[in-house]
Amino acid sequence: MAKNYRDGLFRDYFNDKVRLLDLCNLLLGTDGTDPDEIIINTLEGTFFSELKNDISCLYRNEFILMVEHQSRINENMPLRGLFYVTELLKQYTKPFKKKLHAEEKIKLPTPRMFVFYNGNEEEVEQREMKLSDAFDFWASIEMVVKMYNINAGMNEKFISESKYLQNYCIFVNRVKRNLAAGMDLDHAIAEAIEYCINHDIMADYLRTKEKEVISMIGFEYDENLAREGWIERGEARGLAIGEARGEARGKAIGETRGKAIGEIQGALRREIEIAKKLMDMNMSIEFIVEATGLSETEILKLAKE
Repeated sequence: MAKNYRDGLFRDYFNDKVRLLDLCNLLLGTDGTDPDEIIINTLEGTFFSELKNDISCLYRNEFILMVEHQSRINENMPLRGLFYVTELLKQYTKPFKKKLHAEEKIKLPTPRMFVFYNGNEEEVEQREMKLSDAFDFWASIEMVVKMYNINAGMNEKFISESKYLQNYCIFVNRVKRNLAAGMDLDHAIAEAIEYCINHDIMADYLRTKEKEVISMIGFEYDENLAREGWIERGEARGLAIGEARGEARGKAIGETRGKAIGEIQGALRREIEIAKKLMDMNMSIEFIVEATGLSETEILKLAKE
């Protein structure tokens, strides 16, 4: 449960060779029928490394396919994609390490990266994000990320060409529709699960993983609300901790020294608890430093404890 809770619905649903093959055929224009042609190599991330992507695979030893699902467009995806593909190619070339300095060229699989967007902000149906747009001058490197808007009414023909992507979109858009109609989150998810099972949409998956799905979507929803809060306050400080720190320190202004110190200490205790939760979620040390304001030394001490 804990692993699925961290991974997210998209990552968990497509961490399956049959479903991922269907997605590969759609995105790469292939017609494969053998799931064993896929090697899933998704970056899992560790406490000391933030390299964790949604889903990636080596297909037919010809392509490295990387797919991300986002509810908020990140214009830095080409840079993140560069980090991902560098790590994946490092893994791929380990058996050829001795050949790196040889004259013979090492044949590499072609990296392709895609983003599926289903957030609430207006976005075009499709567009490309390029690493070169971040440079002021011509560069000898490029990374292109193709974005598809998978909200209801968008890219319908394209989505319909993949059974599993279409089913996934129906489910997540059903949850969004229910929320927009005024349902609370638990009821919105429960109704979407019931609807999809009754209409044979993701039915086997939802029957076996109903509780996990509720946890995954609930976590993603809370995380998105937290992120919206960070932006409104002008500080991306971490999972819902910016408000706690700002409130505690704000109250200290103009009050007595003793009360101010007490409130700051209380905020620090909350930051420590948040840091522990983020460690349990396998977040990177860099993310936890940014999210809590604690030093790397303090976080490493908590990890040892």
